Amino acid sequence: MTIYCGLSADELISESSISEYNSFYKNAVDPTSTILNSQFWTASYRVIYRTNAIIEGLSRSSNITSAKKNTFLGEMKTIRAFSYFSLVNIFGEIPLITSTNYAVNDQKPRTSIDSVYKQILTDLTEAVDLLPEYYSSPFRSRINKYTATALLARLYLYRKDWEKAEKSSSNIISSGMYSLPQNLETMFKNTGNETIWQLAPTNESYNTSEAAKFIPSSPGSVPRLLLTETILNIFEQEDLRKTHWIGSNVVNGNIYYFPYKYKNRSRNFIDEYTIVFRLAEQYLIRAEARMQLDNIEGALEDINTIRERAGLPHLSTTSKSELANAIQKERQIEFFAEFGHRWFDLKRTASLDQVLSPIKGTDWQSTDSLYPIPFNEILYNSALLQNAGY
Repeated sequence: MTIYCGLSADELISESSISEYNSFYKNAVDPTSTILNSQFWTASYRVIYRTNAIIEGLSRSSNITSAKKNTFLGEMKTIRAFSYFSLVNIFGEIPLITSTNYAVNDQKPRTSIDSVYKQILTDLTEAVDLLPEYYSSPFRSRINKYTATALLARLYLYRKDWEKAEKSSSNIISSGMYSLPQNLETMFKNTGNETIWQLAPTNESYNTSEAAKFIPSSPGSVPRLLLTETILNIFEQEDLRKTHWIGSNVVNGNIYYFPYKYKNRSRNFIDEYTIVFRLAEQYLIRAEARMQLDNIEGALEDINTIRERAGLPHLSTTSKSELANAIQKERQIEFFAEFGHRWFDLKRTASLDQVLSPIKGTDWQSTDSLYPIPFNEILYNSALLQNAGY
């Protein structure tokens, strides 16, 4: 998701011959794309099927303690909610499947966005009550109460439920379990205290896919994926994030810049996982919610917490519109090349046309805001209708 959504937005460009990269960058994703089908649609629904199966199995099980059953149920509901949250923001209306009944699910039509969000909300509110506060794994790769709360805060932000967004993010910030590390160079290590939830590598011989794909194979090679001028030019001069999170290679006298949040491309030892939720997002969710609730002072306090960590001076504006722009800029910088944040932010703030038309030119059409439903899925399921423009 990080790479392809970054290419679709204004974060990444490709120096690779990989045709899929170019199609996402040009916003010309083909419904027959193997990446679209395998990495977005099929992968998500495979996870959803497995969570449904486990939820059904747990409901019938009598050989497990109530505490463990609640934890497993909470984990599965959070994972299902996260999968649906990703799908609905990528494809729009999608089939909503909450059982393993193939006869019912085989020809399921697309469900309204509101109904999908309602299911996500139900899953997350139940998960928050079911899950413990503590982590059952040393590297925060298992889900706890605050993982579900983090996605709940994001959900409320996207749905413009400002009071609940503020409350949810505040619950995490005030929990005492998380803090903002001051060393930006090492904050994406798998032992970081900012991390709320992270994914361990699926192959124990590798670190993150981000490091493997972003970091060039040698100091003299051109990166496959480069940061755009849009991203490079948005940083303030003294911003420490530009120093620590952007790498560069000089090849034949040309400088190529690439995302360098994850720094370990080696197979020799594992010290980085892929971070899904971290504390900085909760501060910026709360800043945006407070701004919308006319709590300008509180919003400034939150955005300045993030800016201070980046070595930047505090903002002092009292203008709501200026603060709104500052928060979106801070999100763009803080979360560049992370899990599609920028692509989703442009969509939820209705900024896609304004931002991407000047950059992409005739390659950009308003209908590109949603990816196409994979062609094979439409062949299998006659009840599925394709998104406009494809």
